[in-house]
Amino acid sequence: MVAPTTPPQFTFNPNAYQVGLFEQQDIVCECCQQPRAYNYAGPIYCVADVEELCPWCIADGSAARKWDAEFQDWVSVEGHDPNPTGAAAAPINSASLDEVLFRSPAYNSWQQGVWLTHCQDMCVFLGYVGGNDIRPLLDELRPDLRAWPNEDFLLRNLSADGSLTGYLFQCRHCGQHRLHIDCN
Repeated sequence: MVAPTTPPQFTFNPNAYQVGLFEQQDIVCECCQQPRAYNYAGPIYCVADVEELCPWCIADGSAARKWDAEFQDWVSVEGHDPNPTGAAAAPINSASLDEVLFRSPAYNSWQQGVWLTHCQDMCVFLGYVGGNDIRPLLDELRPDLRAWPNEDFLLRNLSADGSLTGYLFQCRHCGQHRLHIDCN
């Protein structure tokens, strides 16, 4: 059987290849043992030390099953409490949660990545953003900016690849943009 050459797309991280979560390099995937042209460069939470992982094994869930791995940490999903007796803010679509945790590449962040939610579902990660990128969305993002009392400082210093980084999400139901901010 010939391995597919067109890499899979990810519902909750549609720009994974453009934002550098996969590097184009020839590898032999540690999960499927197939020669591949893409290597995952994002976080994976598991005991194994995985160096070479292809997007196909993330997309079909085989990497998560093989290593009992998560690509987004449960406790870093906004509003989700992994304790069945805990009180989450609102129930999150369980199929979407499962897809983000086990079959979607997570984004790279300075601290622990946070996956935002809206309309009781997982948001789509659009990419890394700076102050100029979010200016047109400020009214929409204001609820996420409450922790930043100095908006001018934030807009001047927020960058897609600096020490103060913005992570832009969008609700796939209503289109609302969301922003997570992280710094080193």
